Amino acid sequence: MTPLEIPDAPRHVEAHGIAADLTSWRRELGPGFAVGNDGAYLVVVCGEADAGATLALARAHPRHTFLVAADDLAATLRGTGRGVVRAILHTLQDPSRLPDVAGASLLASDVRLPHLPDELGEELGAARARGDVWAAWVDGVPVSFAYAPWRSARWFDVSVDTLAGSRQLGLGTIVAGAMIRGERANGREPVWGADEENLASLRLARRLGFTAVDELWVAPPAPPALPPDEPTDGPADGPG
Repeated sequence: MTPLEIPDAPRHVEAHGIAADLTSWRRELGPGFAVGNDGAYLVVVCGEADAGATLALARAHPRHTFLVAADDLAATLRGTGRGVVRAILHTLQDPSRLPDVAGASLLASDVRLPHLPDELGEELGAARARGDVWAAWVDGVPVSFAYAPWRSARWFDVSVDTLAGSRQLGLGTIVAGAMIRGERANGREPVWGADEENLASLRLARRLGFTAVDELWVAPPAPPALPPDEPTDGPADGPG
């Protein structure tokens, strides 16, 4: 895919990262366009995209998460049954607040991860194919991870995952700090995105020295429809 004709700004880090992946695709949406990656189940809508064309694309890709900036496109995607949420984007304004602590190490490519949920295991597999993954270990098992799922020329996206049984131990802070320091050494700066209702992620961003600078709408796949009620054999209840 050719380089995108949009600025290399924090809100576009996923779009530029998708465009750099040879397995990705692009669709024209009137004056705007979308780029997507089927391996990541992610689509980013850019520019002044046509609402009808965006709606058709969302219906054609029901398992993909969509990122949009425009309020009208967010409203359009709500019409497909998706639970659209606002994501707050942050950049690192105070690198001196990054923790300089031990406890994280690079996850070697030969480390097996059978204890992870399938979705997280797939995400980490894709991340290891693109670059470094940092991990923190408890009792000899990696339980907290930080990696950059997408990179542009100037920016990298931050993703932190800690297994449920190992939260509230400060491991997310440790792995995020290590990963951010490692990626910044390559000349890029971090973008931290968090749903506005994800208070834990927002608190961690502030603790690490991040400041809110922008926002996007995130439209994950619609939940599966409930099966219809089974008919009963007896008569329906009624008056009398």
